[in-house]
Amino acid sequence: MDNSEYKKVLNRENLSILESLFDVKMIKSDISYSFTITNSKLKNNIALDIFLDTEGDNLVSVYSENSHLQLQSCKNFIVSQMLEEIIFYSENENTVSGLIISKQGDCSLYSNVNKKTISSDFLNLNSEKLLSAVALSVIESI
Repeated sequence: MDNSEYKKVLNRENLSILESLFDVKMIKSDISYSFTITNSKLKNNIALDIFLDTEGDNLVSVYSENSHLQLQSCKNFIVSQMLEEIIFYSENENTVSGLIISKQGDCSLYSNVNKKTISSDFLNLNSEKLLSAVALSVIESI
């Protein structure tokens, strides 16, 4: 498998991938890159702001009508054309956090998930841990 098709470095050059997948135009300000993702069927939208740092300590924020989610130290993202979603993630030696944004405007945040959980036998996990393990397992496989 050619991982370059899926895993991307979060930088200015790769932001066009988001424009293409979400079918929206990026708006650049002095400090961020912004996208508005709209679900016309549900009459709902989310705002996605990306703050790029020269040292790769990027910040990804999602704003909806009733929530604000933020992922710090995000260096990479994974593209799923099939699911029409992007997984922004940050990781350290033992844990991974992922912010998943879909073209339909759905978003999920899984924070500080132990890497052992992601690579464990899913049959041995309770339903809540199973959800995060399945959602973030693609990170371990790429």
